[in-house]
Amino acid sequence: MIDFPAMILYLAATAFTPGPNNLMCMYLGANYGLKGSRKFIVASMGSVFVKALLCGLLNVALAAVIPSVVPVLKWAGAAYMLYLAWTMLKSGTKKEEAAEKQGESTYSAGILLQILNMKSWVSALSLFSVYVVPYTTALWAIVTGAGIMLALLIAASLSWCLFGRAIKNVYNQYKLPLSIVMALSLVYCAVTAVL
Repeated sequence: MIDFPAMILYLAATAFTPGPNNLMCMYLGANYGLKGSRKFIVASMGSVFVKALLCGLLNVALAAVIPSVVPVLKWAGAAYMLYLAWTMLKSGTKKEEAAEKQGESTYSAGILLQILNMKSWVSALSLFSVYVVPYTTALWAIVTGAGIMLALLIAASLSWCLFGRAIKNVYNQYKLPLSIVMALSLVYCAVTAVL
């Protein structure tokens, strides 16, 4: 039988801890607020749900393929995180209007982040390989697991975005140092992704 409390606790821990998606949500919230971040969040969350369904439906096949794909995804994800860190760093020296024209809060940015986000790949693979597939391969269980993961990630993304919005005045006052800290946090995520 699926241990739903343990699964939910695991997913909550992975959803709310800092990672590329949460850092981007905080950054976008500080720059554009929740409304201006919606394209990124919608695309990111839609991509996570599709990713979770794929991991659940193809868990056995992915287990055979993943060892060869992981190094490529790790390096591609790390490179994209470094790119995001660079855009954060550059935006720390620009006015808000100029940063918005860079297209940071777009559907494609949210999708690309999730395609390359190793944290959510590992989370989705672990969800199904540890908490679901050993107990059942029923479609309802896979959809339920993906739905729970999505709900927690939406809550986490909105929380990080609202936190970014809440610190907007502080962020605007100390835009460069805070952009540097957030960029360095993404660099840390990139480095730990490939180690």
